[in-house]
Amino acid sequence: MMVRKLFLTLAAAASALAISGAAWADITVLVPSGSEGDGLRAAAADYAKMKGTKVETVQAPYANVFEQGANAGATKSGVFDIVLMDDPWIPFFAENGHLEDLTPYFKNAGLEGPDNDFLSKSLAICRNPYNSGPYVCLPYVGNAQMFFYDAAKYKEAGVEAPKTWDDVLKASKTLTEGGGGRYFGYVFRGGQGNPVVADFMPIFWSYGADLFNADRSKVTIDTPEGAAAMKMFMALRDVSPKGVESYNANEVGTALAAGTSASSINWPNWVATFEDPSQSKMVGKISYTAIPAGTKPGSSEIGHWTMGIMSASKNKQEAFDFMLWATSPEQIKISAERGNPPVRASVFTDPELTKQEKFRHYPVLMEAIQASTPRPRHPKWPEIENAFGIELSKAVAGTITPEEALKNSQAAVEQITGLK
Repeated sequence: MMVRKLFLTLAAAASALAISGAAWADITVLVPSGSEGDGLRAAAADYAKMKGTKVETVQAPYANVFEQGANAGATKSGVFDIVLMDDPWIPFFAENGHLEDLTPYFKNAGLEGPDNDFLSKSLAICRNPYNSGPYVCLPYVGNAQMFFYDAAKYKEAGVEAPKTWDDVLKASKTLTEGGGGRYFGYVFRGGQGNPVVADFMPIFWSYGADLFNADRSKVTIDTPEGAAAMKMFMALRDVSPKGVESYNANEVGTALAAGTSASSINWPNWVATFEDPSQSKMVGKISYTAIPAGTKPGSSEIGHWTMGIMSASKNKQEAFDFMLWATSPEQIKISAERGNPPVRASVFTDPELTKQEKFRHYPVLMEAIQASTPRPRHPKWPEIENAFGIELSKAVAGTITPEEALKNSQAAVEQITGLK
């Protein structure tokens, strides 16, 4: 009788858990390959040990994460509960109804929203529309570009610390002219699509240009401001290694780490490589600073990785609970120690981290995030970026003129968006 009573009690408890979905539901997270995904995979394993909720991670290359997430959203398959997404994808996922509004989940947790320890720009990108709509995701990895340069080489070239793109060009010309074809003042990603667009946008913005006007009703690529930015970009191409039209992150990173190029725009995940003696000849020699100014103040491209709940998820509360835990100050600090840039002020200023040489860029990165600009918040951004990047890369390669690149990009983006 006692055994039967115990069995019935356990059965009733199991039934209650199944109905509430509170403890035994598993969640599946789609993550990118690389340090960002690796960090969340490690966090998922920790969470499973602590909470008993299994968190399965599915890892895929960058482009495939978007494709798999978009397909899961369109088919409402519910195969993923959470997607770790690059922030320019947010409008696509949100405006197509693939992401859950997090407002009721915060309310159920007794919260008005994310706490103010998160950097304001890190939170702004997690709302759709940008900085005004409801939260549809939470920030996890605090990427924003910085300007990387060899301070000693720049000083030799007569530039103490580059404040403007004219400073960068002055130093880069001197260094390339004296480099004998083996050393270059600048290097950038010129490959089609995302690579060249990511390296061009901070220059584009610094000359007062943008892809759209303020209310996203007009394409504004082929403008005098765009032409000024393109002129500087082509001048930087001329002081970069030959073949940069095919360069991606690895080629740029290798050039800096090997000490064959003096400067570039780059992402903070490369800092660990540059400060690793087994991978770099430049340990302790690379300086980090803000994006230089053109005719306007410089602004980094923000590139955060954010977590959102898929609207077709069958385990939304469990997914939210995991996201809230994974983005807590304690977990963001652990993520930072694993190599991912943080999104919280308390972690950026944590003395246990800032006293370490490998985190000496944190003050610059924190400021870069707060002075950053998001890529155009448009649901067709992946198509726009690809079209713009094809034309930019052709200009870098010299197969079309800079003027043709701007004109062709304007026409292509107008066709994609239906704008004039």
